[in-house]
Amino acid sequence: MKLCSPIRLTPRPVRCGGFTLIEMMTVVAIFTFIIMAIVMLQMFAARIYISAATKVSATTGGREVLNAIRDQIKSSKDVFVGTSDGTGFTRIPFGTAQTGNALWIDYANKAVTNIYYLDQSLPTTNILYSFILGSAAKTVMAMYVTNYYCFSAEDYQGNPLYNYQNNPVIHVVMQFYQWEYPIGVIGGTNLNSYSFYTLQTRVARRSKQ
Repeated sequence: MKLCSPIRLTPRPVRCGGFTLIEMMTVVAIFTFIIMAIVMLQMFAARIYISAATKVSATTGGREVLNAIRDQIKSSKDVFVGTSDGTGFTRIPFGTAQTGNALWIDYANKAVTNIYYLDQSLPTTNILYSFILGSAAKTVMAMYVTNYYCFSAEDYQGNPLYNYQNNPVIHVVMQFYQWEYPIGVIGGTNLNSYSFYTLQTRVARRSKQ
């Protein structure tokens, strides 16, 4: 009678898994590329946001000035285009194109004359002021305006006037610049850090008072 010999169980050697050096370098390279792409995307989005926010703030401020001028012209008794240095007002001579740096607005129910004028007495001013005739106080309406002749009188077809027409259409044009990227460096080759804008409107009085 044969007896079964006992079965000997021997454990198999356990193999340790892992990554090779080439695999680790590949993973690190891919991860670095993804991080760099995310950072560049964030920087691009921040640049676009700053640019859009600057444009919105610039146009908003300009529209507020144009709205104020428009409302005052509509409710005025008389409005004239001329020149001013901040102390008085001179109308454009008859027979000359009614274009100047100042606007005279006389109200119907108020003994007040409001004058808008652009001051470019110094290269660094370029400021649109508003003041009441006879008063030394001036209010800053807009800054960095580059066009000196920002007011003109036209007829209903948009042709420039050379006379004192009863109810002229006042054409207001404001060309100004604003720093586009506040974190940029100004000077040298960074002239593109400034953006230039043009806002304009045409308005006439409602009726002869």
